Amino acid sequence: MDKNKSGFAVKIAISALMFAVVILASVLLTRIQNDAISKLPYVIGSPVTPSTEMPPGMVMKMFEVPPGEPVPTIAFDLIHDSMGGWDVHVMTTNFTFSPEHLNGAPVAGEGHVHLYIDQNLIIMLGPWYHIDSLTPGVHTIRVGLFNNDHSAYSVNGARIESQKMIGASSTNAMAM
Repeated sequence: MDKNKSGFAVKIAISALMFAVVILASVLLTRIQNDAISKLPYVIGSPVTPSTEMPPGMVMKMFEVPPGEPVPTIAFDLIHDSMGGWDVHVMTTNFTFSPEHLNGAPVAGEGHVHLYIDQNLIIMLGPWYHIDSLTPGVHTIRVGLFNNDHSAYSVNGARIESQKMIGASSTNAMAM
């Protein structure tokens, strides 16, 4: 019986260690992402609305997934952070984040994500982003797949994106 308990304890310790490695890798990716962001010719998180111009170097164009290529998909979770705000976790298939190729030539199956909080654009170079706070009210959160040159991935003219509405209160509660 004691062998079973010690085996279970080892499994828990290994699971905790693997979780810590994933968290540390996310922190490292965020650091790399922030270093890459500091070299961009535009400000990440600047509002993009119909009445404002796109950031320099960004032209809204489409990248039609070539015939025969696997079609990328995107989904995301909004996780209420116990320390405040929300964590956005983007999940993709047939797609690789490639921050090292940002602003480069388009390549099927790679790129980055455009995260829109209402009309505010945030460029995600990895699968996680933390939203510090939102004003009370209902907000639209949208994520879309974009190629290295900021062209929107599309299939038959339809963008590959996902959207959710969330409600924020003055106490930072979240409802979906």
